Amino acid sequence: MNTSAGKGIVRTALAFGVSGVWVITGVQTGCSPADVAPEPTPTAPSPAVADSTGTVGVKLTLPGGEPIDTVNWSIQGPNGASSVVLTGTVNVINSPAASFVVGGVPAGSGYTMSLVAQSPDGQVTCTGAAQFAMTARATTNLSVAMLCSAAAPEAGAAFVRAAGFNCATWNSVAASPSEATIGSSMSVVASASGGAPGSLTYAWSAPSGAFDHPNAAQANFTCTAPGPVSLTVTVTDGAVPEGGSCNASAATTTIQVQCDGHIDAASQLATATKIKHLVVIFNENISYDHYFGTYPVAQNNAGETVFAAAPGTPVPNNLSAPLDPTHGFTPVTGAALLTNNPTSLNALNGAGAVNPFRLASGQAGTADQGHNYKPEQQASDNSAMDLFPLYTGTAGPPPGTPDAGLTKGLVMAYFDGNTLGTYWGYAQSYAMNDNSWTTTFGPSTPGAINLIAGQTNGFLATNRSPTLMSTSHVTPDGNGGWTLIGDTDPLGDMCSTASDQNSFVGQNVGNLLNAKGISWGWFEGGFDLTLTDSYALPDGGVVQTTGCARSVQSTVPGTTNSTDYIPHHSPFQYYPSTANYTHARPSSDAVVGSSYKADGVTPEPANHNYDSHDFFDALNAGNLPAVVYLKAPAYQDGHPGYSDPIDEQAFAASVVNALQAAQEWSTTAVVIAYDDSDGWYDHQAPPIVNPSTGVADYLNGTGLCYSGAQQNGVVLTATSTPLLGAPPADGGAPLPALGRCGYGTRVPLMVISPFAKHNYVDHTLTDQTSILKFIEDNWLSGQRIQAGGSFDTIANPITNMLQGI
Repeated sequence: MNTSAGKGIVRTALAFGVSGVWVITGVQTGCSPADVAPEPTPTAPSPAVADSTGTVGVKLTLPGGEPIDTVNWSIQGPNGASSVVLTGTVNVINSPAASFVVGGVPAGSGYTMSLVAQSPDGQVTCTGAAQFAMTARATTNLSVAMLCSAAAPEAGAAFVRAAGFNCATWNSVAASPSEATIGSSMSVVASASGGAPGSLTYAWSAPSGAFDHPNAAQANFTCTAPGPVSLTVTVTDGAVPEGGSCNASAATTTIQVQCDGHIDAASQLATATKIKHLVVIFNENISYDHYFGTYPVAQNNAGETVFAAAPGTPVPNNLSAPLDPTHGFTPVTGAALLTNNPTSLNALNGAGAVNPFRLASGQAGTADQGHNYKPEQQASDNSAMDLFPLYTGTAGPPPGTPDAGLTKGLVMAYFDGNTLGTYWGYAQSYAMNDNSWTTTFGPSTPGAINLIAGQTNGFLATNRSPTLMSTSHVTPDGNGGWTLIGDTDPLGDMCSTASDQNSFVGQNVGNLLNAKGISWGWFEGGFDLTLTDSYALPDGGVVQTTGCARSVQSTVPGTTNSTDYIPHHSPFQYYPSTANYTHARPSSDAVVGSSYKADGVTPEPANHNYDSHDFFDALNAGNLPAVVYLKAPAYQDGHPGYSDPIDEQAFAASVVNALQAAQEWSTTAVVIAYDDSDGWYDHQAPPIVNPSTGVADYLNGTGLCYSGAQQNGVVLTATSTPLLGAPPADGGAPLPALGRCGYGTRVPLMVISPFAKHNYVDHTLTDQTSILKFIEDNWLSGQRIQAGGSFDTIANPITNMLQGI
């Protein structure tokens, strides 16, 4: 009973999350701000339609308070017009939550969405409105605040709330992907609630097609006839009290899918596995411990986004639980790497002699650390792993960093799941590897070249004599030639400005794919020189940028500005056969990934080098190449100094979300990998599989790099023979080449796919060329770049992270 004469005011929000779904939450009444409901977690994106309209998935949540039976919504516009475009009523009786889809909203701006809800007794009324724009085949960011007020009762009146019971009510339903060709399947998932959750039953039905498990919450639906198909799911719960009744409409809902999807050309190609699309997101400059040093445990401090791991989550080899890879990944007893780290005990580190320390999301804009070939070896200190501040550390700070960040001890910092929620979430749902390495020591360009060619030796041409180039960029190979160990620019790229530029002899995976007619592409942010972007100045001014100078700046404090396109991150530009020196645009989205225009004869001017936006454009056009390499615009590539983990994760999520909404998802694997560690501290000593005794080598002493935490029975000595270098440009047989000591530094590796093992940590020893090896095995019948010379000939596979392939 309630005899209060006051009015209660609460606010609720219709919030749009990063996944692209509208959510209504928190309709309730009360008398204090404590009644405001928390922000909801976004759900999966709604399906897109192949016309000029947008489709919106809406989840309506009504926790507690006065009962609300219905919510009326209307969409008016566009462009400020008062005409009503769409209206509807959501029945939410017997349910604290319901979901529905608003589709067919024409593209345009100036729309208004209005919401009205009233309790059955008329005592509570909720209203709200907000404007939005609609993009064709997309969802729209929107936030609507609803004001709910409870009327004051007359003096002496009494409110009586009858005892209620829960009936079976569906909460959500989703299909992934939402479009499939005839004979292909999609995953459909429903969730429901009821008085006795253990007795809930599900029943799927459709006018055409087939379900493999029609009475399960999750099933696979196979398309058998073309056109849109409405899938119906009904939930039941036998626990209805005697004399009670339930609203049947709350137990049944439908979702529409498309069964006349486009023809996926890549799916017609012969492959060794069921994977027809590989998408490699190649990020920048992160060590494994820097991102996963305490996974799966986050601090969850007050005010931070909470991360809670699923029960049974495996613990990888990290700072919290160091494992010994030389003895079957058994726990290292007595190790206290977070509180008694060898780095903190080594006086050579000076003021930087600190233990690893955590950075919060507000400290995401960190300084760039040192990460060249020689200093990385020196930091590892003959596998003692204790001289990172001395050799690779750079003083910060990011905003609000601990005092250690003011010194070169910043190199010991790490993030956890409160900042890395997207990546830690992927690790929970898919597979990660805690034993993956850069192929050799060194920065971005060697990592990128190893990714596609496994061979950084052998120059075809240079802009000046290698003897005049920086010793941190090139090193003698012992045969009168040169090996790349640092960041040069690709010779010939119209955006190249570095003092040292070169091109490579030999071939890369693009050459091998072209020879087999397999579609592929390198998609790098900023490559399209025809667009214009802008960034803000500290004084409030705005700078317009275009061409090679096109730039978008991170909004994270502590970062500096960089051009979106960075030439030394673009590996195919180093090979004349796979280069697009002028940044020519593709002739159409339909031929992205192809070597030829639509006529099948005229060479395609883009030559497989594109902007990152071309990936999304081609995907929306139904043309996803078989092999895709993605490099985000600089501000989103994760490189400390000008990027950050928050922007980096946003780009990765946009890629994964777009793929999951496409019919190609059922045959796709996404790999998230890194070009180098940036010199960030990692506790694990490297396993050396290829030695080098050149002038730039220092791992085991001056001029020595041959021994580390060896795995898989590999035994190397200072006299072991290194892999063969590239064939000389003027002919002749390749010879063993110096300057390629590796594996180098440990970096994260994740696989996100319907074929990825769930919440799985793989200990397989892998490197950057393990990705190259998968491409060769899946599409090229095991062909290698250079037998005896390229690292893919000795790499281990990434397939241990996959299942059902």
